[in-house]
Amino acid sequence: MPLPLISLLCLQALATPPPAPVAPPAPSINAAQRARFAESIRESHRRIREAHRRSISTPRLTASGAERIVELEQEAFDVLHYSIALTIDPDNPTEYINGRVDVQLEPTGPSLDKVELNLDDRLTVSRVRRDTGDQTFVQASDVVTITLDPPLGPGEQTSLRVIYAGSPNVDDGDAFDIDRSRAFPVVWTNCEPEGSRDWWPCKDRPDDKAPVDISITMDADYVVASNGLLSGITDNGDGTATTNWATSYPLATYLVAITATDYVLFENSYELHAGGTLPLTFYTYPENEADAREDVTSLPGMLDIFETDWLPYPFATEKYGHMEYPWGGAMEHSTLTSYGTDLYTGDHYFDWIMAHELAHQWWGDMVTCGTWADIWLNEGFATYGEAIWTEGMDGYDSYLYYMQTLKSSSFSGPIYDPYYTFSSTVYDKGAWVLHMLRGIVGRETLMEILQTWGTRYSQQSAVTADFVATASEVAGEDLSWFFDPWLYETGRPRYEYSTNLIPEPGDSTTIEMELEQVQTGYSPYRMPITFRLVTNTGSYVDTTVVNDTAFERYTFHAPGTVIGVDPDPEGYILATFRKVPWVGIGGETPDAPIRSTHLGNPAPNPFNPRTLIPVEMQSQGHAELRIHDLAGRTVRKLFSGDLKAGTTRFTWDGTSDQGTPVPSGIYLVRLETGNAAIQTRKLMLLK
Repeated sequence: MPLPLISLLCLQALATPPPAPVAPPAPSINAAQRARFAESIRESHRRIREAHRRSISTPRLTASGAERIVELEQEAFDVLHYSIALTIDPDNPTEYINGRVDVQLEPTGPSLDKVELNLDDRLTVSRVRRDTGDQTFVQASDVVTITLDPPLGPGEQTSLRVIYAGSPNVDDGDAFDIDRSRAFPVVWTNCEPEGSRDWWPCKDRPDDKAPVDISITMDADYVVASNGLLSGITDNGDGTATTNWATSYPLATYLVAITATDYVLFENSYELHAGGTLPLTFYTYPENEADAREDVTSLPGMLDIFETDWLPYPFATEKYGHMEYPWGGAMEHSTLTSYGTDLYTGDHYFDWIMAHELAHQWWGDMVTCGTWADIWLNEGFATYGEAIWTEGMDGYDSYLYYMQTLKSSSFSGPIYDPYYTFSSTVYDKGAWVLHMLRGIVGRETLMEILQTWGTRYSQQSAVTADFVATASEVAGEDLSWFFDPWLYETGRPRYEYSTNLIPEPGDSTTIEMELEQVQTGYSPYRMPITFRLVTNTGSYVDTTVVNDTAFERYTFHAPGTVIGVDPDPEGYILATFRKVPWVGIGGETPDAPIRSTHLGNPAPNPFNPRTLIPVEMQSQGHAELRIHDLAGRTVRKLFSGDLKAGTTRFTWDGTSDQGTPVPSGIYLVRLETGNAAIQTRKLMLLK
């Protein structure tokens, strides 16, 4: 089995030269394009996401101007299917929309006598029908409350037809809009998080997903694009046409979308890993067709990378593609991303956005956040998808570089239940949580976590606690120690470290190090930290410690003349490291560390079924030798007591203190002497 990347860090041969500093991807094909892309990532992220946050974070108002704060009793029913049939007339400002929506539903409890649907007050309901006849309803404060007569019993289903008309606000650039900056108008929707209610009645929340049929009647010159499969276009003989779309997969309401204008349609295809051909469809303004045709050539490669690392494309029986629209960013509408007109440049400048929106088809569309407090499960995951695409395209160093472009000097508020639903904290810090998790469990295990997550909650909604439980299950340990501070707290660790490099006889070096967490707010973080001990010949040794206190002192031993210590050399921790002058604790006292005590390199490593761990003592003294997992828990106590001078080799056979075999994975062997000198080495158990 291939080794996780993090285990490889500690298995470098001493003669291995240190890698070059993390840098932008080396030019390959399209070198100028790649350099321009890399330089623009940070500013482009900032601009796009700030525009998204501004547009979404504006308080949503009722027709009377009051802010909408309405808690509905919607837990009592589950929506099974929506059928949306609208006539849209962009030339009739008093009634842009005239239509009906059929809502098929069933009770979640023993009975149901009332249904509350979200709908903007600007849209007036004239009638609610059911197979048993017209239903009584009240419309107020953007809610339609329908009294069921007769009530539904357990297991019963019904369909409500809501007939309505009116004009949404088309001046706010959100939810439902009509853009007239082109010669031909563009009718478009963009509803995340709760804008679907601005143009159709629904249970407007992310945890109740249902298939949707969409039927749009407009002037026949309009081409209407939407989710799912096109089931037909009917010429009505009066200058209008009706376009019918249908989805077989359940969608969250905010992922339902339409866009209509004088589109040009071009198509491509992609051969799915599981077999079959996925249609790739692109609805584009005529004036941008050439640029769009060039830019979307990146999509098949992106699909291949995501299918390889994650799971098969989640909407394989339908399609994927873009519908161009007049917005400053893009939106991951299921099977057909709405793609901002400014993003088509013909030189792949915004390929990272294309990768982000495609990643959402897995993370956001297939598995949807259960509440808006859990939005990082959508946006953080899709942002991490940008880095995975970069790695698949240009390699591991490019992946590390890309993650550094997402590293801000500060992030406001927590990731879970963030201050702003769409902010760099959610997107970029959320992506860093997955990056740090990879640093702890390795790439292979992280991908297994994501695959399990996607399989377990496919076409459902889930919350943060579900992901923590899934990750812990796959990793084989409770990872709450990692997730709790990073998701629910603010800030990050700030480490100050100092080193004392002591040459030893026989061309070796003892390294004394003091490490302190000096951040305000949450403390201490518990993190595995790798330190690279670099010698004057360019060789190095990587050693990992689990830091879980505000102040710790360590002693390392390395062959050769060590000239520097590099913390977190590959950048797997969202933290700052500052080197400060060495002071030491108490100077040269009888309690100073035994500098010649040395924890040697276990061999073999990786191992199965056993490995030998050498411990060298200059003179007799107390020592404890333990095996820990990456959460810092003691798995096996190998020795505790006085250890004689000289070299003693201890055997670990991969069992716990209880004598039971431990699972394969990464472990730390930790030597602690009686005066608090600590040395660690990393072990890899393979089975």
